[in-house]
Amino acid sequence: MDSLGNIDLWERHLVAFFASRTVTPETESRCIAWAESICGTDSVVISGFHSPLEKRVLKILLEHKHPVILFLGRAMYKRIPAEYQEAIDEGRILIVSVRNNCRHSNDSAETRNWNVARFADEIFMSPFDRNSLLSTMYYTYTHYSKTPITIL
Repeated sequence: MDSLGNIDLWERHLVAFFASRTVTPETESRCIAWAESICGTDSVVISGFHSPLEKRVLKILLEHKHPVILFLGRAMYKRIPAEYQEAIDEGRILIVSVRNNCRHSNDSAETRNWNVARFADEIFMSPFDRNSLLSTMYYTYTHYSKTPITIL
């Protein structure tokens, strides 16, 4: 794994967030409310921040100057996006790459998501349909793990 940013974030309470690529407006509203409420805690939010809703949650977290761990399912950035540089400078973000692929794929997304879940102390998910990759993760964690998992 390659990383860039504040490695001390690993030592804090890690809360994973996963969202399906397609969500209803009601689901989006609940997840946005969750993101705003988590900003009032000391927890670090860990996610791939790849789906549209995950990206929106990341934007809220960064605007509130909340600490995050961003897991990439591909190689590390060659140029850091401007919206992350301030968070890096202030020690509020850790960017982690779990694959050396240049492009994102379904396989790399699955690898990324399972790594995110593995490090999390708690997991929160948007609702998803039974064909979603999140469905398998939810089943596995509710049956074989002590990590609390909540569907928002």
